[in-house]
Amino acid sequence: MKIDNEHGFSIAMVRVDDDFFLKIVPYGVLNHEDYEKMVPMIESALLGIKEPKIKVLVDAREFKGWTLRAAWDDFKFGLKHSKEFQKIAFVGNKEYESYGVKISNWFMSGEMKYFDDIQSAIKWLNQKEKEFKDLDTVEKEFKERKDEIKSELKFLFKANMKITGWNIPEPNNQEAAKLLLEILKEGLDEIENDIKNGKFDY
Repeated sequence: MKIDNEHGFSIAMVRVDDDFFLKIVPYGVLNHEDYEKMVPMIESALLGIKEPKIKVLVDAREFKGWTLRAAWDDFKFGLKHSKEFQKIAFVGNKEYESYGVKISNWFMSGEMKYFDDIQSAIKWLNQKEKEFKDLDTVEKEFKERKDEIKSELKFLFKANMKITGWNIPEPNNQEAAKLLLEILKEGLDEIENDIKNGKFDY
């Protein structure tokens, strides 16, 4: 159990079955001094890895953010080593973190993905390319983004429930959820009909 004002990180090389990845666990609010200690440790760990592309697990469930200068330190480190990372699995518990991960992908040659549980993150990190060898490019993209797409759909549902909750008494939340689900299903049916009618056939 972490103390309220405690902050820092841990770094380890982890093996699951036959796969290795770098595990970073930040906690609390990181500051510039934390990065002065952390960056040399990570870079030292990277030097010991022979593979040109590195897999990383970031367990940020107890991470509360950065000071402004530490956020800049984080951004600079990401730019410097962006080509060395094959996959980064970011495990968090805050909705805004998933959007930060999407933005980070713009600056990476590898792939960074958000998860809300450790096991799914590890499974994705250890996923072998051979699992996708019989899939075309589009199928690969959707297979890899399946969890992300489902998460975004749930986010849409929760966002609309929150708006609905402002006007509907709390005891009726279950009924509101059912009505909202029917609307989403109706929307998916309309998309299905568009597909059948060739609307997306270019």
